[in-house]
Amino acid sequence: MNSIPIPAAPFLPHKPPMAMIDSILEIRPNGRATAHIRPDNRFLNSDGILDRTVVPELVGQATAAINTCRNQGVVAQGFLALARDIQFFHDIHVNDDIVINLKEESPVDNWGVITFDIQTANNTLCAQGEISVCLL
Repeated sequence: MNSIPIPAAPFLPHKPPMAMIDSILEIRPNGRATAHIRPDNRFLNSDGILDRTVVPELVGQATAAINTCRNQGVVAQGFLALARDIQFFHDIHVNDDIVINLKEESPVDNWGVITFDIQTANNTLCAQGEISVCLL
């Protein structure tokens, strides 16, 4: 594997235009990934603000890319099962560079809980919460 950071695209099961994660910054012990919010992002509203309902998808994509990287490029099929306790502190805008920080909590068999926070490149906290994922 190449040294970190690395492009996320080869490790994402998602393809454009749905793929939103750009790079993987850290895979152990927790995970960190980045995304640049491009003007053609389908989840931007007319004011250039990212719809908050897409935050779990961003976290799910970051989780998938990091797990695939950990598994030497082998994609584990799975799905985002649940999002909960998500708090929003700052809107994410077009052309923002964001960092998604992940921490795996209490994995059980094929189920995992991921706590996360999303920050802008200048460390402004945008959101935090948790998602549950299931590997098939």
